[in-house]
Amino acid sequence: MKLRSLLLVPAAAIALGAAAVQAEPIELTENGGFETGDFTGWSLFPTGDGQFSIISPGFESDFADCIFNDVDASAALMKQANVGIGTVEPGQTVTIVFDARGELGVGAVSFAEFFSEIEGGGTSGAEILGGGPLPLDPDPEVWTRFEFTAVTGPDVSGGITLQLTATTAAIEESFARVYFDNVSLVVDGVVPVENGTWTQIKDLYR
Repeated sequence: MKLRSLLLVPAAAIALGAAAVQAEPIELTENGGFETGDFTGWSLFPTGDGQFSIISPGFESDFADCIFNDVDASAALMKQANVGIGTVEPGQTVTIVFDARGELGVGAVSFAEFFSEIEGGGTSGAEILGGGPLPLDPDPEVWTRFEFTAVTGPDVSGGITLQLTATTAAIEESFARVYFDNVSLVVDGVVPVENGTWTQIKDLYR
């Protein structure tokens, strides 16, 4: 083999690797800032009157979401559910960002949870982001920016889900009023390598 070919093979491989790394990140959230003025893109559970509302203004925006839960020992939750089907891959890093504020009664907490979904039901990974309840500012009017990274599980055929909750304790006076805004789920873009490209590289050995 010629010396020139020996030099070209690793150089070409490095170039291809760099192309994959430099791909543009992909935003998966639909209506993460609630700027439609409603819950387009979100799934709400349960759907009882008064538990979910859109407020104005939001955090440096026109709108935000409010979850109000005053039912003892229960969770009101909203989801960006099964997003990124066909886009996210196993073992991929996801960056999750959102702003939140709120008021929590006795024993109440708020969680952010991340799930890797399997087509047809079930999950291949589940994680409470931050490892516990969200540390909201004691002042219910002060927004806090939260940022987490998570890694998708071995099967994401059903996409990924971000779940935000307002959870109460089994105490009569327990309540949770939590506001969310500017929700973002971003994955790194992946550039597939064409088989023909690798064939061209292998041809350099000839």
